[in-house]
Amino acid sequence: MKPAVHTAFETTPLHRCRMIVDGNAHRTDLCDGTLPDASENLISEAMLPAIRTVSTLIAAERHRFDQASPAVFTEEADFFAARILVLGVRRFHLDITLTPMLKTANQRAQAFARKHKLPFAPADMQMSLHPNRPANLLIIETEHEMESKGSIIANTLAFAAKLPRLPL
Repeated sequence: MKPAVHTAFETTPLHRCRMIVDGNAHRTDLCDGTLPDASENLISEAMLPAIRTVSTLIAAERHRFDQASPAVFTEEADFFAARILVLGVRRFHLDITLTPMLKTANQRAQAFARKHKLPFAPADMQMSLHPNRPANLLIIETEHEMESKGSIIANTLAFAAKLPRLPL
């Protein structure tokens, strides 16, 4: 019997991170501007512009330019695909109803990664039952550790410095 072979993605330890997702036009309910308690242990997606950029590039690959652009160009799956690629998210803590969206996000991230020769590992889901969690708070697990620096701005800047640059 051969020993199991594990890729670097499978053996890399994951770190939990709490992220405010407050700038997605496809979900205006997330843009209320409130922060959960203990905001010093958060990062802000709005301060990570590569996520919006990559999500827009992913959406653009589906768009037919012989038609008018839709009022909302990106979809939720585009943002999740971008989070997988930009942040290296390996696990999202989500409601089970989002399983089809995450499947679509993984497919889009994989296709984009293949086309642009980027590393890709699919993200999975941990069912999350947090009824009191704010709608704009996303719990993710990634190989990049989020160290608490005392404020959401300092946390995000320190986290961003750990992220690899995508060759796009």
